[in-house]
Amino acid sequence: LVAQSTRQVRARLLSVCLLLAATALLALVFTGGDSPTFSQLQLTQATPKVSRYRVGDRVMAKVPIRISNGGRGYYNEGAAVGVPEHLRDTKAEEKEMSKLLKVVEGGKAGSVVGIITAGEWKNKPEHWKGMPRPGVMVSWDDGELPIEVAEQMDLVQMEGSVADERREQRLQKWKRTR
Repeated sequence: LVAQSTRQVRARLLSVCLLLAATALLALVFTGGDSPTFSQLQLTQATPKVSRYRVGDRVMAKVPIRISNGGRGYYNEGAAVGVPEHLRDTKAEEKEMSKLLKVVEGGKAGSVVGIITAGEWKNKPEHWKGMPRPGVMVSWDDGELPIEVAEQMDLVQMEGSVADERREQRLQKWKRTR
C-alpha cells in the first residue's frame, strides 16, 4: 500500500513539473524572450514630467512654503542623525527646534539647486501628498533658511538666471570630449 502511494505522489509531481515547463515554454514563445527579469524592472516612472524650472534659475516664493522636518529642511540639516544618545543634549535640541523657522514666507528669493522629477516621487518631502509631480529644490538667499523642496505653482521665476550659462558650459564640455 505504501509503494502505491509513493508511485501516485511521483506521478502527480511529474505532471505538475510538465505543466510548469509547458507554461514557461509558452511564455517564452509569446514574449519573444524579451521579458524582463526582476533585476531589469525599474522602480521609477519611465517618462517623468519635466519641471518648468532649471538648475540655476532665480525664483521667489509666491506663498508661504512649509519647511520639512520640523524646520530643518529637506536634508534634515543639523538633526544629529546617527549620533549616539549618550552624546546628545536632548533639552538643548528641543530648545533649538522651537526656535527654527517653520515656514518660508512669501516673497523670499533663492536659487534652484535641483529638481525632483515625478519619477522620483519616493524622495518627496514627507508632508507632500497626492499624485506624483515634480518638486523644485531651492537654496534660499536668507542664510537662516535651509534648502527646501517647493511646488512649481508656489514659485515665480525672477531675472538673473545662470541656467543658460550652465547649459553652454555642458555643451562646450561635450564638444571637447569628442
